Formats: sequence, structure tokens, C-alpha cells
Amino acid sequence: MNAGPLLRVLIVCRGSRQDGLGHVMRARCVAAELSRRASVRLVVVGEAFVSTLLAGRGINHRIIASEADLPAIDREYRPHVVVFDALRIDEAVFRGLRAGRIAVSLSPVFDRLADVDLLFHRTMHAAGDWTPGPEIRRGLEYAVIREQCLPIDEAAYTRSLSQDPLSVVISMGGADAHDKTLATLRALGGVPCPLLIWTLLGEGYEHSYERLVDCVRSHPQHEVILAKTSDSMWRVMQTAALAVLAGGTVTYEAAFAGLPSINVFDKAAHVFLIRELVEKGICINAGHPFEDALDVVVATVAHLEAHREELLAMHRRARGAIDGRGAARIAEEIVAHASGRRSEGTAAA
Repeated sequence: MNAGPLLRVLIVCRGSRQDGLGHVMRARCVAAELSRRASVRLVVVGEAFVSTLLAGRGINHRIIASEADLPAIDREYRPHVVVFDALRIDEAVFRGLRAGRIAVSLSPVFDRLADVDLLFHRTMHAAGDWTPGPEIRRGLEYAVIREQCLPIDEAAYTRSLSQDPLSVVISMGGADAHDKTLATLRALGGVPCPLLIWTLLGEGYEHSYERLVDCVRSHPQHEVILAKTSDSMWRVMQTAALAVLAGGTVTYEAAFAGLPSINVFDKAAHVFLIRELVEKGICINAGHPFEDALDVVVATVAHLEAHREELLAMHRRARGAIDGRGAARIAEEIVAHASGRRSEGTAAA
């Protein structure tokens, strides 16, 4: 970075029961890396419970209920760079934040991609044609992995794999607005062989625990553990042999850790997000829509329970595919890009 005043970076993301928490987790990791290189403000448009994911981490953050509060924050902070991690933002608000600044997106499905300068994308595959549009930095090297997620060594994974019943973890995201957790647990109840099912409930899970307990009681052949987790989720997941996931940020964390996963989707538009991992034999795409994909999950879990060597092969293929430096790499490249622009006199004062 060139000598001179620190770069000011405003990071805007969404986090709520409706939007999920994946954007917050990714923005949190990038903010932590950027904070050691620049002045950073992280603003989450969402619900108050999200603050539990950010407090005590040394990140200057704020939770706001509405995008309408963003212009005032922008005027007060006057950033040189605005980083977005969201699916959508009001056009007028975006234009105001974007004006005269370097704009970056961490989301490949952001509705203002055509108007940002840089897009960091965790896979080589794209959602259609992004031209004309941003300068794209893409590939597994840009996958953002939270610091609590660590690689599972082969000896530890082999021990987990050899135990009976097979340990399967369900994680449908930190918010799970549509209670996919309950639907997935019900579906796995139909797997004929006994399982040990870890059911992870995130910070934003607000559905009935009683319905989950009733579901557990209706499938006595399985052992089921309900666990409310946040950062501790990887202490649980690293003991499992297989995960059932929703195809989001946790799928990339599982690939980094070496935990095979089966992924379900609501619609075809998001399948590209894990296509590269599927092609590398690291995870499985069960398809879409979600309800139909659960039938594939049940059949696949039953097959893998009887053919555990396939899970070990997936674990081995995952080793080294993702290096875990995605957040640091993104931070470094944002600072380098902005420094170059500032030296040319094109960035905001």
C-alpha cells in the first residue's frame, strides 16, 4: 500500500432470518482481514440477533434495520471503497454509495453486479454472462473460510468413518427461514440403516423445538442430537462422516475441512455455486427443488452408509483443493486495487 492516509472501507451486507447468515459470515471474515490493512466499518442490514456473530471480534460494526440508514453512515464515514455482500439493494441507495468510490461485490448473485468494479467469486463457474460488468477474480482460492473451520486429518476422518452408526450432520444455515432442518430430519428418518444424526440449529433458528423432538421420537432407529451452535458448529462437524447442506458457504467450509457433503437446492439458478466441487468429486448435488431433492438425499445416504470407501475417497479428493486464504487474498487485492486507483487520482478523497 502506498504511504499516505489509511484506506477507508465500508462493508455492507444483509443478515436476517429471511436473508440467512451466510453473507454476514463471509463479510465478517473479510472485514477481519481488511481491518489489519485499512480502516473498516461493517454495516449489516438485518435483525438485532446478528450482533452475536460480530461482538467481541475487534470489528467496528453496526446493525441497522433498513437501507434507509445507509446514506447517513456513508456521509459520516466517507469511504474510498464500498464492499457489498448481499443479493439485492435499492438502486438509489446503491448509486449514492457507489458514486465516486470503488465498488466491490463478494456475492455472485448481487443484483447490481453490472455496476461494481470488482467481483470476488469462489468458483470458476458463472451464472450466465457477466459482461459487460465487473473485473472478476474467480476460483477456489477466493473461497472464504471462517477461522474455526480446520482441516480434518485422514486418521481422524477414518476413525469417524469406521464407527457405527454412521455420523451424519444436518446444517441448513444459521437462520433457516423455511425450516428445512425439520424437513431434512424427517426425510433422514426414512433411511433404513441406523444413523447418528447431529442436527445443528443456528443463531436465527426460531421454529418449534417440540416439532423437532416429536420427529426424533417418531424414528427410534436413529440417534439424534439437537445442537444450537454458532462458531462451535465446526467442533461438531469435524466429528461427522457426512453432511447434508444447503449449498452455501458451509459447503465450501466442508470442502476445505475434507467433510463430504450432499447438497440440496430450492432452484436451478444456484446449482452453479457448487458445480466445481461436484466436478472434482468433493461433494454431491442432490438436485432441486428442495422437497424432491430430499428423496435423493435419503437414497444417497443409504448407499454411502453401505459403501463408506466412497466417502473416504471424497475426503481425500478434498485435501488441498481450498487453501483457506480466501479472505486474506480478497483483502490484499482490494487494498492493492484501491491503492492503484488512488495513486492515479481516481479514487474519492
